[in-house]
Amino acid sequence: MSNRVTLPVDVVPSHYSLVLTPNFQSLDFTCDESVTVSVVTAVDEVTLHSKEIYIESVSFVSDDAKVSPSVVGISYNTKYNTVKFTFDGLLPVGNGKLLIKYRGILNGDMAGFYKSTYADANGTKKIMASTQFEALDARRAFPCWDEPAAKATFSVTLVIPAHLTALSNMPELSTTHLPSSNGQQLKKVVFDTSPKMSTYLLAWAVGEFDFVQGVTKGGVMLRVFSPPGRGPQGKFALDVGIRSLDFYDEYFKVPYPLPKLDMICITEFAMGAMENWGLVTYRETALMIDEATASPQQKQRVAVVVAHELAHQWFGNLVTMQWWEGLWLNEGFAANLVTMQWWEGLWLNEGFAAYMEHFCTDVLFPEYKMWEQFTTGGFSNAQRLDALKSSHPVIVPIQHAEEVEQVFDAISYNKGSTVVNMVSAFLGADKFKEGLQLYMKRHAYGNTETVDLWNAWSEVSGKDVAALMKSWTTVVGYPYLKVVDEKWTDSAVEVTLEQGRFLSDGSTTAEDDAELWSIPLVFATNGSSSQEAVLMDQKRQTFSIPLAASAAGARPWLKINADQRALTRVAHSTEMIARLQASITEVAPVDRAALLLDAYALAKAGIAPLETVAEILRALENEETSIVWSAIAGVLGGLHLLMEQVGSEAFAQFVAFGKKFVVKALAKVGWDGKDGESHTDKLLRASVMELLDSFAFDDAEVAKEAKRRFDAHWEDPSVLPSEYKATVYRIVLLNGGLAEYEAVLKEYTSTEDNQIRKYAMFTLGATKDRGLKQRTLDWAVKSGQVKLQDTFYPIGSVSGSAEGTQQAWEYFQENFELIKTMYSKASPSLMAAMIVSSIARFCTADKANEIEAFFTSHPLPTCARRISQSLENMRANAAMLRAIGQSSLATPAFWK
Repeated sequence: MSNRVTLPVDVVPSHYSLVLTPNFQSLDFTCDESVTVSVVTAVDEVTLHSKEIYIESVSFVSDDAKVSPSVVGISYNTKYNTVKFTFDGLLPVGNGKLLIKYRGILNGDMAGFYKSTYADANGTKKIMASTQFEALDARRAFPCWDEPAAKATFSVTLVIPAHLTALSNMPELSTTHLPSSNGQQLKKVVFDTSPKMSTYLLAWAVGEFDFVQGVTKGGVMLRVFSPPGRGPQGKFALDVGIRSLDFYDEYFKVPYPLPKLDMICITEFAMGAMENWGLVTYRETALMIDEATASPQQKQRVAVVVAHELAHQWFGNLVTMQWWEGLWLNEGFAANLVTMQWWEGLWLNEGFAAYMEHFCTDVLFPEYKMWEQFTTGGFSNAQRLDALKSSHPVIVPIQHAEEVEQVFDAISYNKGSTVVNMVSAFLGADKFKEGLQLYMKRHAYGNTETVDLWNAWSEVSGKDVAALMKSWTTVVGYPYLKVVDEKWTDSAVEVTLEQGRFLSDGSTTAEDDAELWSIPLVFATNGSSSQEAVLMDQKRQTFSIPLAASAAGARPWLKINADQRALTRVAHSTEMIARLQASITEVAPVDRAALLLDAYALAKAGIAPLETVAEILRALENEETSIVWSAIAGVLGGLHLLMEQVGSEAFAQFVAFGKKFVVKALAKVGWDGKDGESHTDKLLRASVMELLDSFAFDDAEVAKEAKRRFDAHWEDPSVLPSEYKATVYRIVLLNGGLAEYEAVLKEYTSTEDNQIRKYAMFTLGATKDRGLKQRTLDWAVKSGQVKLQDTFYPIGSVSGSAEGTQQAWEYFQENFELIKTMYSKASPSLMAAMIVSSIARFCTADKANEIEAFFTSHPLPTCARRISQSLENMRANAAMLRAIGQSSLATPAFWK
């Protein structure tokens, strides 16, 4: 695209050589950089990206040595984060080397080349240094062409204290011990040259590490590095990593191309993980677990994140998006072997990774039932965000690279993966895989755009994938289906559907409804479901679905969009809902969950009756599957937020309704695990338990049992299983006081394990005591005990109630300048999380107006999209609250 703001292409890099010397005392580093370049057009200036780097000297040497112009000027552009070198003559066309000596800082912003703190095996605080370059921070570590299409090879050398370990993308070639400097013994570690790759995938790390290792079937050495003394906590991730690499080797038919793969725990990390080729970096909780005590949620998270990041080693690293518009396909699939050309390709990175994390984990751990969980996880997240007018297309036109920071969201990840899942349903598993294999082979080590993947799938299948996917990737939003006619017979049902855009507040316009989506639909009936998707590509379309014979006295039923393969809401008719409710146990768990979630969303939009939501809830009162309970928890939680505002006796009766629902389920699942129970059985218990602090924290038996387990688990941790430990903490804090608060806080301060620390961060603010809530806010922001990456967790624990949200929001405003400074150079996602955590439970138009006014006078451009989305959702909730106030849900009798 001609309107992209990119560097000049007169001079193009092909290889970087970096010799870096970090100083852990002065917290800075020096570097001798040599960039092999091709001068395409004779010019007298060269512009590179550079940020927070002091250039000490620059020179250019032509390969033919006939002309070597001298630098006469170095100028910095802080708006675009570039440095321009001006020479006293033209650089001759041909090859040469740009030689740069510079100094940088080991910052504390979790971006660029930065420092983290950790404790060694003796508990002594130490410093490590590592990199995080995606999306735009390689320029904080070395002057470079910091754009995804500007691929080059890299040679990294690190000069470090002799007792430390250095890692980079490639294997170590040599280590040379150097004469001591200032009383410190140093060594020089030289790494092999990397394949051709984008700057954002380069990485290195320096520190004291333990590790565990293994080898894949293909002979690739895989290691998991951790802080000292914690090596065994990497064993589960190691096993998942080895099995994932073996799976991807076979699935893509392109072997993992590097000789080794390291995965490393970074103790201060803004993201969940980063797919650097050959050196994948992780937040601690995404890599390290104690298998003996880890909850099923924790184990699953590690498995999913590892599968996601290792999928990137092919999709995103080997083949890369041309520009950041393709991010969705990296993260929807995961992409390193093939990389986006420019940042519009962000979805190309992220959508594919999010798909493959489910695909791979489902193969490795079928007992996790990942595709069922996708319904209430990634799929549902995409539905929520993409139902907002402030959403964005999967493929987002990006002019300035800085804009990419705002599209690392549920659209790139979750809608991207849902779109990929639709293609799989449309093509079938074999053609889907065949097309991917063709794409990998055709574009290895290159840059691509979305159309390249569509073409590969179309070529192997004979189907026009680009036409199918156009509306799903280039248009904001998604459709809902309305039943406009139905004819039931004993052998078939003929149903006429109409599609229109779905918006969470129902405020669609004629222009919105004019959009047409190609929707691959699957239908389920009593006794069967269609095996292949049928395409709905008209505004109004009629389908005939055969019905199996029903049992005596039973009526046949129909579930539209069975298995949630298409990104759509379905407004089933009153007749259809009645039939589904009457046979609810025959309906597949995914479809039971979808029926409830669609009913809630459609009621919120004013499309369907609010009462239908409660009717479906009552039909599910004997539910025993984790996937449906996940949906129940979401809907009960949403209603609790709104009914709390209704207040009075109606709220009390609603809470009693929820309590009866939850306590009945608790009696079935129990507080203790059972022999032979599955992963999803444990998730079911966790889903039921997580509602106790909202609906039954003051129940005498619940409170008593929670307190008993809380008191006992300090001596016997097995008394309080990890899957509901946070729930028990909240119940005890809600019913307790200072003593309980101090006990939870002590758990945080007595360990360096962030998995354990999270229990305190997630719960301390649940206390009813306003003074302790204030203490929690100060602890999170001002104490220095909570890492910047985690500050928003305690804030979120305070805002778990209406009163707490108001207190958190007041605190955010009062301390805005401090908070803004804290996050000024860190990833914008952290500031966005801080904002969302401070305002999450507001649901009135007045409060939305107040927040909007605040950010108008205190603008945060990098968080503008997230703020806009939060405000729109708040106003949609406000509209639903008004509707509830005018409905039977606002009467106490309705909930009895």
